[in-house]
Amino acid sequence: MRLAWLGPLLLAVVVAAADQAPVLSQTFSVPEFAIGEVVRVDVIATDARGRFVDGLTTADFSIREDGAEQTVDDVRLVKVRGTSGQSEAAQLVRIASAADERAEAGRENTRVIGIYLDEYFVSPANTATVRTALHRFVDEDLGPRDLVAVVRPLESLLKIRLTRDRAALHQAIDRFEGRRGDYEPRTAFERNTIVADRGRADSQRAQTTWSSLNALALHLANLRAGRTSIVLVSEQADPVPRRRGFESLASSSSVMRTASRSGLSIYVMDPRDDSQRVASPDEGPNLLRVLADDTDGALLTPSDFEAGLKRMMADASAYYLVTYRSIRNRDGMFHALYVTVRRPGVQVRARKGFWATTPDEVQRAQMMAHANDPRPVIPPEPPRHASPLIRPWLGFARGSNGKIRVTFVWEPSGAVPGDRGVKVPVRLEMKAVASDGVTVFQGPVRERSTVAFDVPPGRVTLTSAVEDSAERKLDSDVRDIIVRDIRGAVALGTPQVFRTRTALDLRELRADSAPVPVVSREFSRTEHLVIRVPAYATGAETPVVSASLISPAKQAMRQLVVEQASATSPVAQIDVPLAGLAPGEYSVSIAAGKGGEAKEAVSIRVTN
Repeated sequence: MRLAWLGPLLLAVVVAAADQAPVLSQTFSVPEFAIGEVVRVDVIATDARGRFVDGLTTADFSIREDGAEQTVDDVRLVKVRGTSGQSEAAQLVRIASAADERAEAGRENTRVIGIYLDEYFVSPANTATVRTALHRFVDEDLGPRDLVAVVRPLESLLKIRLTRDRAALHQAIDRFEGRRGDYEPRTAFERNTIVADRGRADSQRAQTTWSSLNALALHLANLRAGRTSIVLVSEQADPVPRRRGFESLASSSSVMRTASRSGLSIYVMDPRDDSQRVASPDEGPNLLRVLADDTDGALLTPSDFEAGLKRMMADASAYYLVTYRSIRNRDGMFHALYVTVRRPGVQVRARKGFWATTPDEVQRAQMMAHANDPRPVIPPEPPRHASPLIRPWLGFARGSNGKIRVTFVWEPSGAVPGDRGVKVPVRLEMKAVASDGVTVFQGPVRERSTVAFDVPPGRVTLTSAVEDSAERKLDSDVRDIIVRDIRGAVALGTPQVFRTRTALDLRELRADSAPVPVVSREFSRTEHLVIRVPAYATGAETPVVSASLISPAKQAMRQLVVEQASATSPVAQIDVPLAGLAPGEYSVSIAAGKGGEAKEAVSIRVTN
């Protein structure tokens, strides 16, 4: 379920004028309390029939943090009782100010819900589906005391305000209009700022989504210390490319950490029907599902919108807040939690863990704090930094015991524009930490060499010092990666690309038991590529792999020769001759299984 800190919470404000895009900056409020010592875990306890169980005490609960038993300090039952309907609604305070909002959000019998309508990533054809589901939710699922905030892209985030006004909520829902694939500017800001290139425009739109969603999460988290829910209406969650100088901008990791630290659960409404979902399969990990799973929410499809939203309200209506004091939660790592009860016949649901703060985060929050502000704030998200000096590549394949084998290799990216000094990276001093806080790799990684380690599916944090030949530190590189699970009747791992220039190169590649894949995706027409991809099927079978070359116009040019995987080697090999191709952007489309159940794609650029 959720976890809330008794320490100061972060108040982040994404500034926007009514007809302008967000100015992506953050300000932080203070802790009076030492951040990150007391941890609260939201726990739902049910019997075998799914009914909530009352009457549990401190003695009934057991909490393990990273496998170590913790001392439970306090257990408090939070239960939203039934209301008397419209007569009570008439007596409730109208939210007219920030003070009203804070006071009303903290009252008993109040549930707090945020709704983010991601217009940029919802198709116009699905607008009516979303409106109908949310209108029903407002009319049938909300109680008189419940508070809701509705946010759309490019709206002023300084004006986020919870409301009980059902007419205002219906008006906000009616203003929702899906715009996925529609790049026509609607405002002066979009005309002047959003680029014409669709790929870059989608990147800008994704940044708006993550920044606005993170701001909404922080706003709600700063209002109450109990369970809070966010409904995210979206069909797609694109990752945001990290750019030098913009590392502090919000990302999917920012949203997940904010939710972990503040007791938020995200329930994703994906309005695509089955045919639309088949027509646009996920490319890599489904970040919408990851976002829901990591925050103990749910991914809802049109067939279960009503049931899923009712479950969300039930989750927020009865739960226990279990409190304990942690001694290891200032290391910035993910700490796994395992909650059980000693009473027979009782089952519990609880969040799988929490992201700890670091001393640097505490110091930054305190330096930017307002000394007279007693409100708790969430600590700021530690910045991730993608070094411009290196180009890394990560591949996923099946490992042992249900884990995923991660392969890492990197290359220098060349001179940085505007940098007068010559910086030539030669090695990385890297540390990889899995989502359970376990260090799965630590040591040097030289250029054009590979390292591999097995981890459970989920998030892995890579922290590297970029060093030159004298082992002097040139830069740092800190990034989170999502390790996808590779399951199913038919599945493909990550394709590895190898370049050869001569027949001798090709023979040596075939003879090499552990060749190093290339990171670059730019090749000359004089080169011959070999792509190797792990292919898996149930039992001892190996799936049939096919591959085709896709032109710059996104049309299939020709089928490619594939050396199929075998019982002794699960790796299929694809020959990609580049001779005769005009310069341009191509891709290799790979499919496995009779019906193409598993698919991967490799983009390449061909030069002279």
